[in-house]
This record gives sequence, C-alpha cells and structure tokens, in this order.
Amino acid sequence: MRKKIYFIMMISILMIFAVGCGDKTLNSDIKKQEVKLYYSSNDNSKIYWVTRPIEYINGEKYEITLNALLNGPYTSDMVRSINEKTKILSINKKDDILYIDLSKDFLNFKSDMDEVNSVITISNTLNQFEEINGVEIKVEGKDLISSDGEKYGVLKPFDLSDEKNVALTIYIPDENFEYLVPIKSNVEIKEGDIIGKKVIEALIDKSDKQGYNVIPKGTRLLNYSQDKGIATVDLSQEFVTNSSGGSTSETIAIYSIVNSLTEFENINSVLFLIEGKSVENFSHYEFNKPFSRDESLIKH
Repeated sequence: MRKKIYFIMMISILMIFAVGCGDKTLNSDIKKQEVKLYYSSNDNSKIYWVTRPIEYINGEKYEITLNALLNGPYTSDMVRSINEKTKILSINKKDDILYIDLSKDFLNFKSDMDEVNSVITISNTLNQFEEINGVEIKVEGKDLISSDGEKYGVLKPFDLSDEKNVALTIYIPDENFEYLVPIKSNVEIKEGDIIGKKVIEALIDKSDKQGYNVIPKGTRLLNYSQDKGIATVDLSQEFVTNSSGGSTSETIAIYSIVNSLTEFENINSVLFLIEGKSVENFSHYEFNKPFSRDESLIKH
C-alpha cells in the first residue's frame, strides 16, 4: 500500500514539474514591446502619440497594436478618430507592406477631419515598425476611397509637421436664402492650427467671395476658444452693425456658424461675443447664451 501511495506521489510531482516546464516554454515565446499609438487632439487640429506596452506571440504584433489603437487613448487631451465599432477583419504582411481589412463601421466618419485623422493614425501607428514600409487599408475587401473619390492606396508615414489639405464642411444659404446647404471647403491645416477657427475663417472667406454676405460684410474673427463642448466665437462689431436686420438673414448668419462648428463631435454649442463682450440681444435673438445645432434649417 505504501509503495502504491509513493508511486502516485511521484507521478503527481512529475506532472507538476512537466506543467511548470511547459508554462516556462510558453512564456518564453511571449515578446514585450513599447509601441506608439497615434490619436487626434480634442479639436482634431493635431495628432499626438502615446506609448503603451504590448505583449504578443510571433505574428500577432500588428493586430495587437491596432487593437490597442482602437481601444482608445485613455487620456482627456486626445480622442480616437476611428469609429469605436470598427472591427479588424484581417491583417496580412506581404514583403514589407501591411494589408489591413476593416469592417464597414470604419466608414462612419463623424466629419471630414475624422476621416483624414483616422487614416493618419492607423498609418503612423503601423508604419512605426522597421520591417513595415507601407500600409494599405481596405474596408470589407474593397479599396478605401477618399472623400475626393481617390484611392488611398499604400500609405507611408505622414509627416505631422507638414500642412494637410482638408475638406471641411461649412453651411451656406440656398438660392432663396431660406435654408442652409452643406458644402466642402478645402483649407490648409498646419501644426498648431485650431480647426474651429479655420472653419469660421473659411465661412467668412466663402461669404465674401460669393457676395451673398451670409456673414455680414467686414466681419472679422477676433478670437476663438473651446471648453467643455462650447465653442466661444468673438466677432468684430461689423457682425452686428452691418447686419441687414431681417430675422431670416440673422438666423442664417448665426446658424451658418453654429451648424458648421457642431459638425465636430466635441462641439455641442456656440457662444458669441462681440468685440470681446457678451451682447444681451441681437435684434430677434437672446444673444448671450450658447446656440445649439438646428437641423431644421438644413436643406435635405
């Protein structure tokens, strides 16, 4: 009986030792690495990066890195441009090019800047590896096409110090000056530029060139800031003094700015200042409170 118990004990010890050795072998296959993950600033005007440790086995590195990017920055001064429902369908490396196939959720961009920044953050995150010399993004097996109708193709790392030509959505009046119509306006975005400020400047420029003065003639943007979802727009006195005074023209002037800025997810409303001061009334409007987006004014 003692021999039998002794035999069972020895077998158990050998099994524990074997399992321990197996774990050690498995753990030795796990590699650790610090990677850079690229994200947009809150106002979408800049691209930042954070480092995060990853663990992977063999060829899992690229998928784990991309999943880490999709999971978000976990910091208050950065946002994920990529739609949160996006799934990785496949990642394949051929020679030195990485081919990525994403679910169609990737195409649900909240703005043109989100589209541009989504592509940049993926490209720069995955091009950081020495063995990778380009990244091509597909969606449900189809080529990724830009808002200009061009195929993105194989992407190299973006030089974030360079200017980016971005198509912004701004709202201008229709031919009857009754509704607002969204149009694309191409602007150059440099490092450090504030995208909300660029939106208003593009709107004023378009208004002046077209001659319909949706923004009263002579109006200048004096200052612009964002805080907790509110964009504060400080305009020159001409916005009030050169207004035609009609309720329709005032509505169009105000909401061309409000609806253009609230295209961005991080802007919920717009507060107006005139020459740095809060103005209680602007003819037909209580003007010292934030204005929220008005979808009823958009021509569909």
